[in-house]
Amino acid sequence: MGDEVKSGAVYLERIKSKVGTGDTAKAAVMENYWQAEPQDDGRIKMELLDNQDQPSGYSEMVDQEELDQRFYLVDGWKPRKQNPKQEKADKLTARAERHLEKEEYLSAEFEYNNALKLDEENVRANFGLGKTYIAMGETEKAREMFAKVANIEAVLEASNKHIFNECGIQLRKLGMHEEAIDYYRRALGLAKDDENLWFNFGRALWEGGHKDKAVAAIKQAAALNPNMAEAKALLKQMAG
Repeated sequence: MGDEVKSGAVYLERIKSKVGTGDTAKAAVMENYWQAEPQDDGRIKMELLDNQDQPSGYSEMVDQEELDQRFYLVDGWKPRKQNPKQEKADKLTARAERHLEKEEYLSAEFEYNNALKLDEENVRANFGLGKTYIAMGETEKAREMFAKVANIEAVLEASNKHIFNECGIQLRKLGMHEEAIDYYRRALGLAKDDENLWFNFGRALWEGGHKDKAVAAIKQAAALNPNMAEAKALLKQMAG
């Protein structure tokens, strides 16, 4: 058993992975910071911190054993200093997201591009610009943006979990099946127990013509979540 968990304590999680494929593959270590909040039932709520060390809105419930295995207590933790350009890019991205939500597409495109001038690998800005191009009917531009997002290493970081799965979905919807398949393979290297990733991996494989592998992926999704109605329905469709 580890030491008593204090409310607000910050923990570090290091995730080892590989990025790239074939001869260009290389080892990478991603670092994510989490804030702990002990619960009355003995479990600990771990809140993921974003790049500005603010609660990201994503959390996980863990027990003491999982806490000890995955996380390292950061003694004397202090908020990280963000690059001023990145900080400004994030603000411009947030502004662009508000325009996109209001269907003000030209304004959204303008603000996303301003953000990317400051931080060209900003995941939120690249992803948002891709969604903007889809809304504007600019399919080829959208293809370029999502291909770029899929190859930014940071897209697979836990702080981008809300984008994590949707990136592959967008690649598949744009007919970029091989790109989607490659992306999902990388994503599953970090989250092999995510039934949604397996399900969407299976759909990309199926639509890309890899029938046997698709069935295996959907079966894995169903095994992880026996109540997943979408997986059951797709397996039935595949068998027919």
